[in-house]
Amino acid sequence: MAGRLNGKVAVVTGAGSGMGKAIALDFLREGAKLVGFDVIESRLEELKQEAADLGYQDNIVTMAGDVRSNEDCAAVVQLCVDTFGTMNVLSHNAGVSDKMHLTACIPDEEWDRVIGINLTGSMKITRAALRYFKAQADENDGEFNASIVMITSNAAFESATGGPAYSASKAGANALMKAIAFEYCRYGIRCNSICPGPVMTNIVSSTADFDREGSKIHNETGYNASSWQWTGGIIGMPEDISPLAVYLASDESNFMNGNSCVIDRGVCLSR
Repeated sequence: MAGRLNGKVAVVTGAGSGMGKAIALDFLREGAKLVGFDVIESRLEELKQEAADLGYQDNIVTMAGDVRSNEDCAAVVQLCVDTFGTMNVLSHNAGVSDKMHLTACIPDEEWDRVIGINLTGSMKITRAALRYFKAQADENDGEFNASIVMITSNAAFESATGGPAYSASKAGANALMKAIAFEYCRYGIRCNSICPGPVMTNIVSSTADFDREGSKIHNETGYNASSWQWTGGIIGMPEDISPLAVYLASDESNFMNGNSCVIDRGVCLSR
């Protein structure tokens, strides 16, 4: 079905790679206009080139910035409005992993970095979007049709799939999603999360840097030890996740709010 996002104008965080990039390209294919937001500018240049190769160069602008910065979060929302006249979707995908240290061993700086990006950053970028959405609702008889789609993780529910900082940050982001859904649904603003299992992104490709002891416990015990049997040895790709983001951003999902959508090929069934 083409044109599912006609009339949608989005900010897509983490747009330079992985799921964020796949979502940005699928949004463009379905008719959306967007601002790609990422901390690494070179990745954004690659995204713009791919978008141009597909013929969507007029529907995308990019901005390098950090979701931990209040100024950057406010600026990317303003850039979207200034460029395309409005904003009615936030697809928030920026995130990092911890190094799988066990809880007794995790360094303060690792905890602070992961919580800062995955949880505090989620609050800051959604807060910036909500300030614009709510202002639009106030100007339009108390309602504004908008959608926030947050990438979290199945580690929010199954902490064996991530280290302590990562799992805590994703559980917190899911709780934030539900708070937003409750507070703002009365204005027509929805918020849902996508909770993927293992997906081939920069996080997964960096597992060589993970703590050896923590990784051993996670990989050789519990359901992680047998999950590959359940999934047929298949790891997800970003393109396996992006169609769900399209659905949640579209008007097709108007009856969905406050949902945590686990998409992991049944990994969590193998407990």
